[in-house]
Amino acid sequence: MKKKTPKRHFWRNFRFRIILALVLIGLIPFPLLFIFTIRSYESKMADKYLSSIKSSAHVLADRMAGDYYWTRQSSELTGMLSQFGNQYGGRAVVVDYSYTVIADSFGEYNDKTIVMRDINRAFSGRESGSYDRDGHFMRAAVPIYGTDGESVMAVLWTGVPTTFIDLIRNDTYDTAVMMLIATLIVIALLTYLLSFLLIRPWRRLGKTMNDISKGARDEELNIRTYNETTDISESFNMLKNRHEVLDRSRSEFVANVSHELKTPITAMKVLADSLVEMQDVPPELYQEFMRDIGGQLDRETAIIDDLLALVKLDKRSAVLRISEVNVNEMLENLIKQLGPLANVKDVSITLESHRSVTASIDEVKLSLACMNILENAIKYNNPGGSINVSLDAEEEHCVITISDTGPGIPAEDLAKVFERFYRVDKSHSGQMSGSGLGLAIARQSVEIQGGTIAIDSTEGVGTSVTIRVPLVVDSSSLESAGDKP
Repeated sequence: MKKKTPKRHFWRNFRFRIILALVLIGLIPFPLLFIFTIRSYESKMADKYLSSIKSSAHVLADRMAGDYYWTRQSSELTGMLSQFGNQYGGRAVVVDYSYTVIADSFGEYNDKTIVMRDINRAFSGRESGSYDRDGHFMRAAVPIYGTDGESVMAVLWTGVPTTFIDLIRNDTYDTAVMMLIATLIVIALLTYLLSFLLIRPWRRLGKTMNDISKGARDEELNIRTYNETTDISESFNMLKNRHEVLDRSRSEFVANVSHELKTPITAMKVLADSLVEMQDVPPELYQEFMRDIGGQLDRETAIIDDLLALVKLDKRSAVLRISEVNVNEMLENLIKQLGPLANVKDVSITLESHRSVTASIDEVKLSLACMNILENAIKYNNPGGSINVSLDAEEEHCVITISDTGPGIPAEDLAKVFERFYRVDKSHSGQMSGSGLGLAIARQSVEIQGGTIAIDSTEGVGTSVTIRVPLVVDSSSLESAGDKP
């Protein structure tokens, strides 16, 4: 069944999100700045206008106090108030200490009683003024003093419409709106351009990755516009190179294993065909051929067992069987088992136990690791060579070191010898028995118990492999080992 491609939504697009973020960054401050600027300008203009009204009112109040105009209704008083009101397009009223209107520039409130907060404040000797933005109105009240200059005898109150302030505010608002719209258009255009420039390296990154995935193996990522694209390029190139190495190793492994599996089958077919074609085969020759066929079957079984061992050591299928193990006795038994093979190769094996070591480990898996390393040390050793097995314990680990006097391993191959699909000397792969999986199995067997395995080698001198396994292995080591490459 074909896997359904996930639906691509435009709001998940990285470029869309960049544009949205930049537009929001531009949109939020500008309206706030616009409102703040209009209000600030309007407030300063109103304060200035109110201050002008108060100053003119003080001049008129001083004149009334000196000439006693406030003490009587007269055409002269009404004329002064009308002149003041006409100057500001509003109304002027004089109120005596009984809150009775002495004179009104409009002539409507004469002899009427008016009580206001502004008037009360002025009777206490303090001028007052306010701006009613919603009511489009501005009012002010100033005291009129008596002859002693201290007693407040009356109050001059004035109310002025703020039509001209509204007109200026509206004109300013219209201009600001046009500027805001123009600014937002510029921000949108710059944002679109900036998003294109910001996203371009990522598009190049994706295109190059796509080209490589389609088979452009010689191409490498080299997008260094940002630190992030540089890091991604370097990581991708490392992954690509690693994949190519693994791909080559797998191809070589398949070729090697195919050859290893085919060789015994070919040999068995030749022996079987020879027996079929020969008449009256002597029992001795028949037995010899059958022994050869059995040997080839054993070789085939060994290769298959190695492949199955790698599968069983995988995290998903491996099971640790922890038990108390005397590591000294385990190594002694392994050396005894490999004695015949060592004698055939004329290789001596010695065990150097620095102390008695008992560990809670999986004996089968540790034995498998040591067995594979010892077999390699024997098979690839020089005739008359030696192998030294050292056992010690340090802090919380059991340490096993296996050293041989073989030809050694080239320095460029040391980092790869534990890989599943890697063989050091490919020219001798057909001459040496085995699948070349021994060290890979050894590493998996050790790491799955939370241990480590390291190799040190010098060409012409020999090779030393060191295994460190916790003295007490717990189940968590299985998970941590499974996460390793």
